Amino acid sequence: MKILFLAPQPFFTNRGTPIAVRAALQALAAQGHTVDVLSYHEGEDVQINSITHHRTTKPPFVKRVPIGPSWQKALCDLAMTTKAVSMTRHHSYDVVHAVEESAFIAWLIRLLFGVPYIFDMDSLMSLQIVEKNRLLTPVAWMFSWMEKRAVKRSQGVLAVCPALVDVAMRHHPTGNVALLPDIPFTGNADADLPDALTKATGTRLMYVGNLESYQGIDLMLDAFAKVAGLHDDVALLIVGGSSEHIEHYKTKAGPLCGQGRVVFVGPVPIDSLGAVLGFADILVSPRTQGNNTPMKVYSYLQSGKPVVATRLSTHTQVMDDDVCVLVQPDAQAMADGMTRLLESAETREKIGRAGREYVEREFSEQRFRQRLEDFYNKLPGTPGSDRSNPGDDHQPNAA
Repeated sequence: MKILFLAPQPFFTNRGTPIAVRAALQALAAQGHTVDVLSYHEGEDVQINSITHHRTTKPPFVKRVPIGPSWQKALCDLAMTTKAVSMTRHHSYDVVHAVEESAFIAWLIRLLFGVPYIFDMDSLMSLQIVEKNRLLTPVAWMFSWMEKRAVKRSQGVLAVCPALVDVAMRHHPTGNVALLPDIPFTGNADADLPDALTKATGTRLMYVGNLESYQGIDLMLDAFAKVAGLHDDVALLIVGGSSEHIEHYKTKAGPLCGQGRVVFVGPVPIDSLGAVLGFADILVSPRTQGNNTPMKVYSYLQSGKPVVATRLSTHTQVMDDDVCVLVQPDAQAMADGMTRLLESAETREKIGRAGREYVEREFSEQRFRQRLEDFYNKLPGTPGSDRSNPGDDHQPNAA
């Protein structure tokens, strides 16, 4: 198939959705598809056979595209819309694979050119927008309506977690919805790692990821402050985050937890993630918002290190008490979970081993590729079949 793949992110960058996009592109290439991928102007180039990478133009006033909804992202999406329409006008695509909000662009392409699209649902955008800015709550219904319509008009939905499968199943007319969970990514590079990481001593708790508010960094620091007061040889290593976020949390961590007890390692190359996780004794996923599962937890589990995570659907739809320590999203409960692991090497080893066996069984690269291949093979919009969607009387434009 000839696929137009819309990735509305800086690509490639070392964060969740772009990593998932790269995995999907590699899988589609391995299955023999020809793919034109369109992403934002930012990011590193990635070479994948049979994949041609296109970028949007840089919108005026946009210096950097932050994570999550923003005015910068809105301008980049406008640039993507213009480029995607132009590409479709000049190429014959069998299907558009649309990640996140690019489903709205794909919906427009379908109206203009009759090309069907897949909705690759990595999050509930209507929820993200409100969580990012509570001032948008009064118009949340509009975002929700648009999302439901994008699901309904798609040929099918790929959902990253069970919660999103449930959402899509309620609105897709044929129920052509498939679960495509993320897979662990640990890399294979032996990159030079920061001294702040390699020279850390004592028992090491570790968080890896961005430092946006939805990640629950404040909760983690409040919990660690309770633990640090009882255990002199424990350190919390925080890997990742922008310089602005690091400075913000340094200001909080010092007085709260004691100088030197929280180590801000900063960003590291994604290809060295496996080596980074190897320096941890306990891994922490304190997320407090959202319903999609953080990609990091798959790599956490594969590392064989025990995981402490909040007992919210973002985690519980993938993990249970057999493969990690689930705690209520409050500082005392998280501190108790950390303490349980700190005080028992046997428990750390047991839970870490169970997590690794689980993720290797259920979330391997082979299973990811098979799920994606099965979904594509069942598409009603593949060449030679009727492209129309149930409930849609649109007649394709002969452009």
